Amino acid sequence: MNTTNIDIWILLFFAFAIQAFVLGILFFLKPKGDRVANSIFGVFLLLFSYNQLFNCAFWTDYQSSFSEHLSFTNFIPWVSYGPLLYVYLKRVLRSSFSWRDLGHLLPLIWILSVFGRFYFLSHDVKLELAATNGYSAYVNWWLIPRYNMVDVVTLLMVFYAVKMYLLYRKEKSKVSEAKRLWIKSLWLCFTGYAFVFFLYFILIYFRLITPYKDYLIGYAMVFFMGIVSYFSFMQPNIFSGTVKIPFVKYQNNGLSSSMAIEMKDKLTALMESEQLYLDSALTLDVLSERLNLSRHHTSQLINEHFQMNFFEFVNTYRIKEAIKLLQDKQSDLNINEIIYTVGFNNRTSFYNAFRKKTGISPKSYRSQQV
Repeated sequence: MNTTNIDIWILLFFAFAIQAFVLGILFFLKPKGDRVANSIFGVFLLLFSYNQLFNCAFWTDYQSSFSEHLSFTNFIPWVSYGPLLYVYLKRVLRSSFSWRDLGHLLPLIWILSVFGRFYFLSHDVKLELAATNGYSAYVNWWLIPRYNMVDVVTLLMVFYAVKMYLLYRKEKSKVSEAKRLWIKSLWLCFTGYAFVFFLYFILIYFRLITPYKDYLIGYAMVFFMGIVSYFSFMQPNIFSGTVKIPFVKYQNNGLSSSMAIEMKDKLTALMESEQLYLDSALTLDVLSERLNLSRHHTSQLINEHFQMNFFEFVNTYRIKEAIKLLQDKQSDLNINEIIYTVGFNNRTSFYNAFRKKTGISPKSYRSQQV
C-alpha cells in the first residue's frame, strides 16, 4: 500500500511549484517584450517547478510506479539554472552573443553523458538497480565519482553567480533603472540559492541535518519564487523596461519638477544644437558635467523624461543623423565612414541600433533611396 507523509510546508512548496509552472508557461506566451528572453526565462521557471516537485515527492516518501524514474533527474535543473539565467541576463543587458556561448550547454551535456543511459531504462530495471545499488552498470561516473557530483554542481552555481555579477557590472549602463533592479534581484536570489544549496550539503556531510524533512532548500526556492511572482504580478511591464518601480524610484533627490523640465530643455539643446552625440567618447559623466548635474540626476532625467537609458538616448540621435546621411544622394560617404561620423565606435552597435530603428540594414535603406 502506497503511503505519503505530508505536512503544511510540503503543501506550500507544492503550491509554489505549480505557480512556477504556470508562470513559466505565461512567459512563453507573453506578447510584449523580448520574446527570446522571455522564452529562456520560461524554461528556467519550468525547470524550477520540476525541481520543487521532485523535492516534494522526495520529502513525502511517496512510492509509486513512476518514483524510480525520477532518480538523478534533479541534476538536470541543478546544472541548467546558472547557464540559463546567465544567458537570459546577457539578452536583457543587450550584450552580444558569440559561438562561445554554446559552451553554456556543456553542463547539461555533461549530465546527459553521465545519466543519459539510465534515464531511459525500464521501471523494473531501475527498481533492481536501486535495490542492489548497482547504478555503476548504467551510469557513467567517469572523471567525477558519484559522491563528488554535488560538489561540482555547487561550484558550477558559484561560477555562474560570479559570471552574472561581472556581466552586470560591465553592461548595466545599457539598461534602465527598472531593469537593473530586476537583474539585481534575480542575481541576489540565485546567489542566495547557491549559498543555501552549498550549506545544505555541508550540513548533511557533517551529519548536522538529514536529507529527510529538512526544508532548507525549499525555503530558498519559495523565496526566489516570491520575488519572481512580485515582479510578474505587481510589475508585469518590468520585462519590457517600460515602468519604474515604486520603491526604488528616485526619492528625496532634490531634482524638482520645474528643474527637471529646465534640464530637459537644456539637454535637448545640447544634443540638437551642439550635436554632442557625434563625439564617440561621450559618456554619462561627460553629459552630466555639461548639464552641471550629478550622474544620478542625469540618469534620472533621461529615464523619466525620455523613457530610455543613456545609450538608447544617445543612439537615437546618432541613428537620425545616419539616416540623413544615407538619404543624402550627394554624399560620398560609405557606410563604414558614416558609422564613425555619427559617433559609433563599432559596426555591430551601429547595425543593431539601425535595425532596431528602421527594421532593415543600412545597406538596404540606402538602396531604397536610390
